[in-house]
Amino acid sequence: MPRRPQVALLLVALIVALIVAALTVSSAPTSASTGASTGASTGASTGASTGAALDWRTCGNRFECAKLEVPVDYSIPDGAQVGIAVIRRPATDPSARIGSLVINYGGPGDPGTEHMRVAYTALPDAVRARFDIVSFDPRGTGDSRPIDCVDDETYERAASEDVTPDSEEELAGFYDGSAFSVDLIGACIVGHGSWLARVGTRNVARDLDRLRAALGDRQLSFLGYSYGTVIGAVYAQEFPRQVRALVLDSAVNLSTTPQQRQRGNAKGFEGALNAFLADCAADTECAYHSDGDPRAALLGLRDRFEAGLTLASRDLRVVGVSEFYVGMLAALYAPQLWPTLAEALRAADDDRDGDLLRTLADALLGRRDDGTYDNIQEAISVINCADQPSHRVSFNAFRLTFEGLSRRFPVFGPAFAGSPLGCDARLPQPAASEQLGDVRSRATPPVLLVGVTDDPVTPYDGAIELRRRLRGSRILTLDGTQHTAYSQEIACIDDTVDRYLLTLELPPRGTRCKA
Repeated sequence: MPRRPQVALLLVALIVALIVAALTVSSAPTSASTGASTGASTGASTGASTGAALDWRTCGNRFECAKLEVPVDYSIPDGAQVGIAVIRRPATDPSARIGSLVINYGGPGDPGTEHMRVAYTALPDAVRARFDIVSFDPRGTGDSRPIDCVDDETYERAASEDVTPDSEEELAGFYDGSAFSVDLIGACIVGHGSWLARVGTRNVARDLDRLRAALGDRQLSFLGYSYGTVIGAVYAQEFPRQVRALVLDSAVNLSTTPQQRQRGNAKGFEGALNAFLADCAADTECAYHSDGDPRAALLGLRDRFEAGLTLASRDLRVVGVSEFYVGMLAALYAPQLWPTLAEALRAADDDRDGDLLRTLADALLGRRDDGTYDNIQEAISVINCADQPSHRVSFNAFRLTFEGLSRRFPVFGPAFAGSPLGCDARLPQPAASEQLGDVRSRATPPVLLVGVTDDPVTPYDGAIELRRRLRGSRILTLDGTQHTAYSQEIACIDDTVDRYLLTLELPPRGTRCKA
């Protein structure tokens, strides 16, 4: 779930940010002080010695909720505190309980206390039986002092704006933010000030260790999806002795540049779209078969949306070019959603009905049934820039990237390249000890990495690179075209991950599964 267009401005650019697993992390270490030595200096003060008990309360459907107080700034542990929202579901077989399994669902910024409510039942029975399943809202997200910068009405208006510049003038407007109805970062700075520098991944990993201690676990069992793999890797570096088990599914590549990740995501989603269209062309039952040429139909529909086509949805909201792109991106996360995408495109093309495209887009944008939004889009680039502050690229570099990606990837290239990489100069700067720096560990117990060969969000080479960074880790490979693999009813994957979580047994080297 992920990132990265320029953080300054555009909510619409952040729409793409949710899809692009391209965190703004450096390809080289920033300093030794943000590496393993940070863990040495903070581990004692953030580990078992600070295991204050959580005050659990029931919060519906057998879930329990609590708040964990942690330092805003770990260099001042007794200073201002912030409450981290936590949720759990107790083990279904308490007599065989191993401990807690803490889950992060990605982002950066996915609110775990919301996500776990819908994802809990997808976990295999064996894991739910023997672990308390726990998740949390990382600082700056969900209900953990959220970076909430604009009201829902403004958010919805901005989220419906065109995500692709169509002229030189619009390209300049995308670069400086004048093409959009909201200066998101400006609003965030006014509303949150120095807090924006405190929400990086190293601080989240420190919060996670406080959570481990508060749960009463001597060591951490953790499942991280997508950006959650970065949290897990940083935790392994900071607190290697506190690791019991880490499952890192669909790893972000920590050695690539933001430009490489931007290009990789455009390539990945264009490839997934091509696979969907080929599958649909070969299947006469596909709802968007279009007499065997769904590509021509799609390009025609795109051109009509770009020219200003709008459709209606059941809730009477307008469906336009933004929903076209975001709805497709949402459905291309997994082949299981391809039939829904085919029906959504057919309905838009034939019936001028945008309801399914709207539903898909809403799911990716975090829109709830009551019309409110979670804050992942507002938090995502702020978190990335707290991890790795960087200067915004020049307009000329932005234009060249836009032109190049648009030529290579004609559908998604313009959307992914429509926002300049880099961080707004107005953002407060995090201390060196709070930045991501060089992430690696040579002292962690064996870690299980899960990689998908044709993942459109986090390419498979991220798992290969993370294996180099975490000594003793091993890759479990899924041959498929989807983002993340565990708890998606793929028996080979689920059985292997379950065995590791329950017994710490890694699979044989080279183990591969098929979707």
